[in-house]
Amino acid sequence: MWSVFLFARKLRGVATVLFVAQLLSMPVLASEGRASFASLLSGGNAPRGLGGYHSTPARHAENAYGVSYYWMDEVDEISWNLSLDFGNDIYRVGAFVSYQSMDSLHRALYSEGSFARTWNRLTLGIAYGLDMEWIPGDVFWTRHRFKWAANYSWRQIHVAGMLSGFMDEGVTPAVGVHWISDEPISAFAECDFDYLYVGAVFRWNLLEISTSYRFPDFAFAMLFSFRWSFCGVSYARGFKHNSLGWSGIHVSRKFTYHSAWN
Repeated sequence: MWSVFLFARKLRGVATVLFVAQLLSMPVLASEGRASFASLLSGGNAPRGLGGYHSTPARHAENAYGVSYYWMDEVDEISWNLSLDFGNDIYRVGAFVSYQSMDSLHRALYSEGSFARTWNRLTLGIAYGLDMEWIPGDVFWTRHRFKWAANYSWRQIHVAGMLSGFMDEGVTPAVGVHWISDEPISAFAECDFDYLYVGAVFRWNLLEISTSYRFPDFAFAMLFSFRWSFCGVSYARGFKHNSLGWSGIHVSRKFTYHSAWN
């Protein structure tokens, strides 16, 4: 694992991700990363999607796995992320792993497991995360994190809420409304009581474009996704007010899962 991370630091952009995809011998649905500069691309309370650091565990199963890689412009800060989920119309089990590096000053490895149960229109989910952080050659510490979430669906409207936080910190609330239609456009609005996030998704056959805006302290992100059959490749680009820009690459793949739990 460490050799992969060291190799990745010498490369940037598409070439890095293509190498990893070949190494895994299969394309891998976009997983949202831990990177503070690249969060909530499609809304953390979305009812579907691979799990991530900021995302709700109260989701419907995608039966997919993916890898993502984020980096900042002109700054040696990167985030590698792996995500997996499987299940059926009743339950969802998910796993998420993220490795973050910032210059030679800080390293972090975060692992999270989640479970969701659906009853008709209501989905409840819980997640536990173990965070390991260290300064190379110096201190090392661990922390425990929990998420509790719910999602209620009515026709094309999904209303969701989540509480999350580390054991040594306070709990952070987040709420959101997602409109997911059969038409080529969907939209969402979310609030974590510090910022308001709004965005839209536009679909054309194999191409999908997602946009996300944050207020106040303006930030913007755009995600271009190309999907065919069970595979997908995405490129994300964003920036914050008076801050450096960032980019991200995602490679994903869906699979068929058969369960005896019906």
